[in-house]
Amino acid sequence: MNMITQEAKKKQAIVKYALKKGKSKASRMYGVSLSSVKRWCKQYDGTWQSLLPKSHRPHSHPNRHTKREERQIRNSFKKCYERYGWDGVYSDLKRKGYTRSYSGMIYAAKRMGLVKYKKTKKKSRKHRRYPELLIPGEKVQIDVKEVPYNCLRGKALRDGKHFYQWTAIDECTRMRFVYGFEEHTPENSTKFLKMLLKNFRLKYRLFKQITE
Repeated sequence: MNMITQEAKKKQAIVKYALKKGKSKASRMYGVSLSSVKRWCKQYDGTWQSLLPKSHRPHSHPNRHTKREERQIRNSFKKCYERYGWDGVYSDLKRKGYTRSYSGMIYAAKRMGLVKYKKTKKKSRKHRRYPELLIPGEKVQIDVKEVPYNCLRGKALRDGKHFYQWTAIDECTRMRFVYGFEEHTPENSTKFLKMLLKNFRLKYRLFKQITE
């Protein structure tokens, strides 16, 4: 039971009490105004649905297009839209004495159903599944990063040196090999690769090197 239904049934209980004991007594008993009790009693027809809140939306807008203006829009739309678009429709209406704005004309035409837009379906995203690696050493990722200054300790921090960390991760076993050098050079990359082959003792068939 939602809040609107609960409020309607509460009003029904107040109305039933008011019809038996009086409206003033019901007002004091339930802590609501006497005018509200009178209004609910007048609105009540024996069901709690009659006490549901009514919509406050107006039936018509004072600035809505008149029947004559809607007829002008429909005629100008048939005459000019396919060849000149909305600009041609608006120009034709202005020559006939149309005083509304450009956006108001388009809104009225859409409300009248002159333009039908097709709903575009979103393409379902295909999840790309990478092949599962079952052989250790089949594919290794290598990355190089500069070690942040606040992570340095001891002599390196005191001397103001820069360190670069080479990291290799086997995609099958997730084994990791890490080593650092003071310079980011191709020679150090070659040294790291030789150290990797020596320490892992695996036959790597494919290397994927990522450098940033």
